Amino acid sequence: MAYNECVITGDSQVYALIGCPIDYSLSPTIQNAAFKVTRINAVYVPFCVRKPYLKQAIDGLRALGVNGFNVTAPHKIDVIRFVDDLEPGAEEIGSVNTVVSKDGVLRGYNTDGIGALKTLEEAGASLDGQSLLLFGAGGAAQAIAHVFATRVNTIRIVNRTLSRAKRLERRLLKKTNVHVEIAGLSSKTIRTFVKEASIIVNASSMSHPPLRHDWLRPDQFVLDIVYKPVETKLLKLARRAGARAIDGRIMLIHQGACSFEIWTGRKAPLDAMRKAIAMKLPA
Repeated sequence: MAYNECVITGDSQVYALIGCPIDYSLSPTIQNAAFKVTRINAVYVPFCVRKPYLKQAIDGLRALGVNGFNVTAPHKIDVIRFVDDLEPGAEEIGSVNTVVSKDGVLRGYNTDGIGALKTLEEAGASLDGQSLLLFGAGGAAQAIAHVFATRVNTIRIVNRTLSRAKRLERRLLKKTNVHVEIAGLSSKTIRTFVKEASIIVNASSMSHPPLRHDWLRPDQFVLDIVYKPVETKLLKLARRAGARAIDGRIMLIHQGACSFEIWTGRKAPLDAMRKAIAMKLPA
């Protein structure tokens, strides 16, 4: 059987993506491109897994000898209950997006935070001593907050469900000395949060976080981890204000590269991954 111009045999390694919905994901595009250019006999396939079947799906992946898998919404937190071990960073974050399977033992990692960090550094952002405004408090937001907490001075979190933001605040304060403030979507303090931020990251499902272009500044970096559409409403506002707008394709590549390196022990072919995603989703 031919898949992505590679011949799949009984010796082929199998990697997967689980989540729901899954049809939008470009992870198969970048991972299969990476396997092809590095000549690794492997294939990466997506599986739509609804919440009630998460345990059965993971048991099935384990039983089938799948070498590893990525986890996307809505399973990044719930998956922790069904893996055997957590890398210390993933345990601290409380969210998993990458799993390695070895001899039937599943170990969870998280590459979302380091992916966002590398994305902003590539764009020229300086994190040390800066202020981060984070929209969202779910799995990806948790990872970003924990990784950035060791670099920035202040993290301000805006989330639809204030109790979830409060839980993230408690986790951050338990492990770091970063200053944390939280607010709901209707809070009047959002304008102040935006104006005082050096870096703004939308890690929520909101297509349009509650801010205006005239609250933004040209010296700010604005990252939206959403990559469909490439030019989100938030990024349009950022460009209108002259801020540095960074789309979610870049983060997808960096977090995916981290997963690839965890699975294979080899350096990810970033150029090939960039080319693959650009062909599928041009700017």
